Parts: sequence; C-alpha cells; structure tokens
Amino acid sequence: MDMTCRTNRNVCGFLLAFLLLGCLPVTAIWAQDGDEKSEPAQPAEPTVEKENTEQPKGSIRKLMPNMPVWIDTKRKMVIMDGEICLRKGSLEMFACLRGTKEHESIVAVAADAYVVHAALLAVGAKQGKPVQFDPDYKAPSGEVVDVYVQWKDADGKLMTRRAQDWVRDERTQKMMSYDWVFPGSYFWKDVTIEAVQKAREEGIDPDTLPGKMVYAAEGGELICVSNFKSSMLDVPVQSTDANNNLWFKAYTENIPAEGTKVRLFLVPNAQKTKRGPQTPESEKKEGEEKPAADPANPMLELPDFSIETEE
Repeated sequence: MDMTCRTNRNVCGFLLAFLLLGCLPVTAIWAQDGDEKSEPAQPAEPTVEKENTEQPKGSIRKLMPNMPVWIDTKRKMVIMDGEICLRKGSLEMFACLRGTKEHESIVAVAADAYVVHAALLAVGAKQGKPVQFDPDYKAPSGEVVDVYVQWKDADGKLMTRRAQDWVRDERTQKMMSYDWVFPGSYFWKDVTIEAVQKAREEGIDPDTLPGKMVYAAEGGELICVSNFKSSMLDVPVQSTDANNNLWFKAYTENIPAEGTKVRLFLVPNAQKTKRGPQTPESEKKEGEEKPAADPANPMLELPDFSIETEE
C-alpha cells in the first residue's frame, strides 16, 4: 500500500493554476479578467459603448480538448457535462468522476478532478480546508458554490433545477437544504511505506523523497454529501459516510431517467459565503432559490450534451 504524504495546500493551488495555464491558450482569459483599460498593441475593432446584455461570444473557454469542462469568464462559473447514473438509493456524492463511485452518486462526469478544481480557481472561487476528524471534528470550509443542473426533457424542453432538489434529507424527508463549500481536497505524494521507513531510519524527512503528486479527489469525490478529506466540494456539516447512517438519498421523483445527459453549473457565491453557508428553512421555499447567475444562456453557446471524450 502506498503512503500518502501531504504537501502545502497553497502551493498545490498554484500548481493547479499553472497546470491550467500550461494546458490552455488562456492568456486572453486572464487579460479579460485583469485591467480592462489596458489594450493590445495591435489595432482592434472599435467597441460599442452601450451596454450589451447578451452573453459575449468568446467568454466561454473549454479547458481540455478531451473533457467536457468550460469556464465562463464573464459570469464567473464552471460548466461541465455528465450523465445520470443513479436515481434510487443512499448517497455519498451528488456527482463523481466517471468510472469511480457511480453506485453512490447521481451524476457521473467525464473529467479529471484537478481540471474542475483549476476551473473553480480560474473563476475566482476561494478554496478553504477539508474536513478534520482528529482530534475533534471540524467542518470543511471554503467559498459557497451554488450547483445547478440542466437537462432536456422528453419534449426537448430545457429544464433547470438546483442540485439540492435531487437530494433528499432522510431526517426531514425534504430536499437537501445545505450549500456546498469548496475545501478543494488535497495532494499526496506516492511513496511506498518501505521508502518512508528507510528514510526515517536514515534520519531523512520522508516529505523530501521523490514521488508522483496525486490529487486526492481523483478517487471520485467531486461533489459530496458525506464528508471526505478528499472532497473537492463538500457540505459544511457533519455528515457521516457510514452505510447504516447516511443522511441523504436520491430524490427519485425529481430525477430524470438514468442515462439522461445533464449539464452542471458551479457558481461561486461570495455573498452567501459572507452570511454563512446555511439558509434557514423559514427563509427558503423548495425549488425557488434564485441563481446567483443565470445558467441558461451558455446552453446556446456550448455543444450539444455529450460526455464522450476524444481519443
């Protein structure tokens, strides 16, 4: 069994940003989000001074050619495609990576977790810390990220719901009322136990040993409803992963058929983060929460639903 050696989380965040920059022609993206008064040296077409309420073309960028993950640099959201893989049963995740935890997740996404993490950083989401269990429980932290799901019904009509509407809280028999936060998982170094033991015997710090860095959320823990230290997005309350005491189940009546292709929108919500991640039940009506950003328009600019990856 390999030994997991953690590294500085801030350094890992910068590594993700550099990975993003290295994989994409995103110089223009960062320029858009920087000083709007600066202009390129080459001549540019004149701009229209009046306000344009339409979504500007070019503000949505695909991060990797073989993964259905985009960032919207104007509305500050991450967009990714997936497929419904479960409609009934207990949940540990709302969304997992394809080929990992489909037996306990509603949606499977055909992407790498580090790409989604990098996308959240690119649109300005503030990363917190994963859940802590020892010596005492400490809830995961980070910026609140609103999650919305879109799909097309049998008549081709575009449907949009909060992701919470597909998750039922078994204690209340209502839709899940908790927000997701962005703890961001962690990195570990792939070093064998034997190598660690030998290093200690020789007085060498095991953290200095060479080894491949692994992003823990690649195990599948993308958008979780049970607390995991490896969760990229998690609920900021103590939610067990014990099979006989899981809090959340799939809200079957609200979920389309298995195999339905869906589009997820991850929208960092700084205002909700400031006032606290939990919304009192007295102030919330099921299914009526207004999105921080309208997720409908990107459907017109992105390809048709697909989770197929390019070889």
